[in-house]
Amino acid sequence: MDITVVLEQMGKLFLLLLLGVFLARIELLDLHTKQKLTKLLLYVTTPMMMIDAFHDRMLSLADQQDTGVSVGTLFADSFLFYAVLTVLSLVLVFCIRTPKEHRRLYLFMTIFGNVGFMGFPVVDSVYGKEGLFYAAIVNSVFNIIIYTFGVLLFGGASEGSGSLKEHLRTVPWKKLLLTPAVIATAAGVLIFVFRIRMPLLLADTCDSLGGLTSPLAMLVVGANLSVVPVRSVLSNLRLNVYVLLRQIALPLLFWLILKQFISHPVLAPTLLLLSCMPVANTTALFATEYRGDEALASQGIFLTTLFSLVSFPLVIWLCC
Repeated sequence: MDITVVLEQMGKLFLLLLLGVFLARIELLDLHTKQKLTKLLLYVTTPMMMIDAFHDRMLSLADQQDTGVSVGTLFADSFLFYAVLTVLSLVLVFCIRTPKEHRRLYLFMTIFGNVGFMGFPVVDSVYGKEGLFYAAIVNSVFNIIIYTFGVLLFGGASEGSGSLKEHLRTVPWKKLLLTPAVIATAAGVLIFVFRIRMPLLLADTCDSLGGLTSPLAMLVVGANLSVVPVRSVLSNLRLNVYVLLRQIALPLLFWLILKQFISHPVLAPTLLLLSCMPVANTTALFATEYRGDEALASQGIFLTTLFSLVSFPLVIWLCC
């Protein structure tokens, strides 16, 4: 892929992020507005974006008379994606000699990147609807793993944590299976598998609503970054080393492993790009829920998000 295309798309997203910071500083994008926009993204625009990606992918394969990568294979590849990230996260945490009380948090931050909220805009900008289709599958697996393995992993950070069975009992299975992302993925899979052609008016509506996701998401990300004290974050030496390794070394190692199993010209680099995603915003919520280090989680989200704007094009340039 031409690196200038990646740089151009990342430049657009970066400008939107800066605009989000500015709007938050002048209080035009205040806490209330940010919360409403986040709900709009989670409940409307992102699900529409996912359905549109499945529908467009189905139409393109029908036009090409090509079967493409099967949904079953994509789900298997997505679980492989997280299996490899889990192994690499163990290596990374060992390399930076993480204190015992922070190991689970660092593992969580490494495994669970922001594949939905920030991943969709980036993948859509760089690899288009086909890449977005693959990212939607990965995001559905993300939702399954973070509320199972993620809950178990983060649960260990709380005092007096219970047994494996007790943690499994606390997993909000109903809430997990009824999220807009999961419902949109299920609808998209049905559209793709059964070759359901939506009426043109409905398809255009989904496309228009889904198109709002990228700019709105980057504005919200910028607003979130505007409230983090930069000086205190940059003074954490271990965290800064971690960010460099996570955003550059880890994706490069991931690519060396990934290309042994997946050679698809769009799927493979899409998974690589998703491995570069910054720490998921959910990390701070989990840290609060399970009495982890919320301040460290917020700092990790801030630094990886900021540095990802440089690491995205760098990793793509080195690997693709």
